[in-house]
Amino acid sequence: MTRLWKVSLGRYGEFEASALEHNILTIDFGIKEDVSHAKDRDAFVKVMEGIFPNEKPTMLLNFAAQVNQFVNVMSIGDLVVCSVKSSRTISIGRVAGPYTPAEGSGLPSRSIEWLKKDLPRDTFKQDLLFGSGAFVTVHEITRNDALTHVQSVIGTDKDLGYEPTPVMTKNPTNTAKVIARDKVDALNQLSHLEQIAREQIEKRLAYHFTGHNLTKLVASILQAQGLKVYVSQPGADGGIDILAGSGPFGLESPRFIVQVKSGTYVVQHTDLETLIGTVEGFKVDYALLVSWNGFSASANQRQNELSLRARFWGREQILDNLFSVYDRLPEEIRADLPLRRIWMLVPDQAEDA
Repeated sequence: MTRLWKVSLGRYGEFEASALEHNILTIDFGIKEDVSHAKDRDAFVKVMEGIFPNEKPTMLLNFAAQVNQFVNVMSIGDLVVCSVKSSRTISIGRVAGPYTPAEGSGLPSRSIEWLKKDLPRDTFKQDLLFGSGAFVTVHEITRNDALTHVQSVIGTDKDLGYEPTPVMTKNPTNTAKVIARDKVDALNQLSHLEQIAREQIEKRLAYHFTGHNLTKLVASILQAQGLKVYVSQPGADGGIDILAGSGPFGLESPRFIVQVKSGTYVVQHTDLETLIGTVEGFKVDYALLVSWNGFSASANQRQNELSLRARFWGREQILDNLFSVYDRLPEEIRADLPLRRIWMLVPDQAEDA
């Protein structure tokens, strides 16, 4: 029987390049060696205890359940849905091989055959995103006949949608399973609400903070983080949009240059080479490259090699840094981007996820 899985490609999309270019799904959970000896969830609890000795037992159980699903439960031929953060798209693939430790890193990996790539998020009805947007890294999507609708997208590029069927049970032996499933559903729905909010904020940013306005927003974020910044005037800037540094005049280390790319431009591998040349030419410590529309696959691969000289912000990092200092941003920016913090109770993730 074919199953449908959601697998995250990293919190910040760090596993997207290996997945989409080399057809390898990768997860982390701190595992750096072969774990083929662990044949069930209980065995993985012991593995997790060794990696996270100070973590709560409930969280260790949650981690173990996800890794066990990826290593032992997921079968060749199962379908996988992956959200691609860098391009705001969804890709669908078929599991093509058994678990293997990734060469070099030892991270758990599975080979995958991609059936559909770069599908717009609105290809799918909202019900599917409740599953594919879950907090967890590995999650089997079983509700709302999602498998049928993914197969429909594979065959026709269209999701036919669904009419949800209420789940009724009078069998007390099923109560624990229903409660556990409902907790997972609650997490999924909470994640979906967060995704909706982020997408609305992204649209507002894309409308109000294009071109030089995005540069001013990034400068304000850095200033709120305690740096002294100097913003170049609109127009030709010699490869520098912002100069930032520590100390009262911004002359103390760390000193770095910032390049900001707005609109639909996708940063390429050659842009990174130019960036490093600019760092050396201006004799600063580091560089920050900000790209609203993300980075090409080759540029993503190059980022690890440049990690000691540069940092990179896509949309996710722009929003994360924005949220961390929002209350300290200038009033005119908060007027163009009015946000309100909302507190929500996060359901316990520790039951069988």
